[in-house]
Amino acid sequence: MEYWIGWLFLSIILTLIMEMIKFQSIIKAFNFVRKRPSYFAINLLIVSATLVFSFFVSRKLFFIGFMTFFWLFLAIMNAIVTHLRGYPLMFSDIFLIKEGLSLSSHYFKPWVIALIIAGMAIILHIGYGWYQIQYSVKSLDYLLASIYVTLAAFIFNRIEKGQPVDSSSVEDEERGFAYAMADSIYPYLNRKPDTYNEEMMSQILKGITYHSSKLPVHHPQIILLQLESFFDPLRLEGVSFSQDPIPTFRKLMQQKKSGVMRVPTFGGGTAKTEFSILTSMNAELLKPGEIPHQSFLKHTPVESLASQLERLGYCSTLIHNYEGNFYNRHLAYENLGFSRYIPIEYMSGVGIPHDLSQMNDADLVNYVLKTLATDQPAFIYGITVGTHQPYDETPDDNPLIQVEGPMSIEMKYALQDYAKRIYQLDQEIHRLIQELQASEQEVILMMFADHLPNLPILNDESMYPYNPYEVPYFISHFHPSFDYPLPKQLECYQLGTWLMKTLNIPLSIMQQLHITYKDHECYQDILRLSQYDQLEGKAYLTNQVFTTHQTTLHFGLNEQRLEDYHWTEAGLIVYGAGFNIDSQLYIDQRKVETIFISDTELMAAIECKTFDTLTLKQLSRRHEVLGDEINLIAEHETVIDKGN
Repeated sequence: MEYWIGWLFLSIILTLIMEMIKFQSIIKAFNFVRKRPSYFAINLLIVSATLVFSFFVSRKLFFIGFMTFFWLFLAIMNAIVTHLRGYPLMFSDIFLIKEGLSLSSHYFKPWVIALIIAGMAIILHIGYGWYQIQYSVKSLDYLLASIYVTLAAFIFNRIEKGQPVDSSSVEDEERGFAYAMADSIYPYLNRKPDTYNEEMMSQILKGITYHSSKLPVHHPQIILLQLESFFDPLRLEGVSFSQDPIPTFRKLMQQKKSGVMRVPTFGGGTAKTEFSILTSMNAELLKPGEIPHQSFLKHTPVESLASQLERLGYCSTLIHNYEGNFYNRHLAYENLGFSRYIPIEYMSGVGIPHDLSQMNDADLVNYVLKTLATDQPAFIYGITVGTHQPYDETPDDNPLIQVEGPMSIEMKYALQDYAKRIYQLDQEIHRLIQELQASEQEVILMMFADHLPNLPILNDESMYPYNPYEVPYFISHFHPSFDYPLPKQLECYQLGTWLMKTLNIPLSIMQQLHITYKDHECYQDILRLSQYDQLEGKAYLTNQVFTTHQTTLHFGLNEQRLEDYHWTEAGLIVYGAGFNIDSQLYIDQRKVETIFISDTELMAAIECKTFDTLTLKQLSRRHEVLGDEINLIAEHETVIDKGN
């Protein structure tokens, strides 16, 4: 009996501590218990159900210690992750460990990582000692624990069955930590909607009333730019800036060429907005926290704006001035119908490391313009990265834009750094617009934020009294027949529908569903069924309309070339074009130390020797080859140029 009392007491205390860690406040944790006792009871049920397994094993102390450590570790990680990216830890984050580790150096100093490793070692040592202690397993305890686990699973399943289709992130935060974690796991165990069947999908298909049959008269160049962590800083209450950080975007606002768009994420999760824009699917109806690029887009073709426009003769290009295999984008874009991908590894002349604080959106704009000069007609989807967090909280003696207002000194410096970066982005967009005007091409340029930046000041309703899931979008068009009023407010998964309908381009199946059912009382349920049908179901909708195929994805603009080489005392100097810091040389397929000199010159730091083949490969930061290799057959000469 004492063990049962201890089990219950520990469950209550552990549940409370996790809420304190989540809220980072003892008062807020107890307010949660007082105001939402039913949710606290659900959290207690989940925690106690995991601890009750200690009645099944003889090493009870070790098991209780392990589960307590496990829950506290998750709660601490949740607090850290929420602080860094703006939304909480979820089960789906286990699929993002690779990306998380690659970004850890941007957020944690080496000594912090060392302390964490040392702490883990101490805990493992203590755990080993507890593992040696054993207790007896009583039959009655075993029976009662089995009943409790079964009852807890039944109750939780009934609760989950009653959840609405489109529960919001704000509601998830109010449910409590343990419940939010368990809730994010449940859809992975129960994936198929209850009402999904062939008859239901046939009814949805028959109900579609809009079919675009006319082909567009014009084929304008279409550019969509996804702006990393973009918002209007002048919307902050009580905060002043020495100059407007976004004068180019401000001009578009004054010309009524902007609107408001709701996105599925805050502070992070760029790929969710990207997926919704491209496919016209609601990312909120996927599994909690799911990053499509990491799950089904690795192997499942999905109709998108890219494949839609490819059928009209467009060449679809994705440009992103960051790592090509981050979020598995190099696999996902093939299944989204893109024919070309230009990541940072294929941007000629880039000589800086893949540091988020140093990424320059000028590189992206340069490649947008280069692609426009190459393709007719072109569909370009660009993703900026220059305004990505973390933001520098250290003093700047000569800030580009000074910020004043009632905030901490760290927040002031971070906001000044953000204002500088967004101003630099604004200037690049100004340059792009100027170039597009001068080109006299028929171009439609749409720009939109992926989410708001993860700045703590945006969580203060007294300073930012707006919906944190609403972002601005803009249009700048150079097309004689394109002069339609923008919707003042829409969902991000409706943007592509509006654009394609406005251009009189035949709509995708998802876009036709939006046109037909957007005012229907079961709109979200219909979207959920339709998305499941295409992503994980039997494709009842798409088999009757079209078939989506995986494309062959080409990297870069074919700028990389090997032209010549010669030996020096320092090593092998290689000449060509399109080189950057990610260019890697191989001698007879053996990797050699490669030094980036310029976009036309590399050096292999090796001793003079004969070889048969010189090979150039573009490598990601994780040393994965992106795209095709380029070979140069050697002339068997080993003359060393000693200079003058």
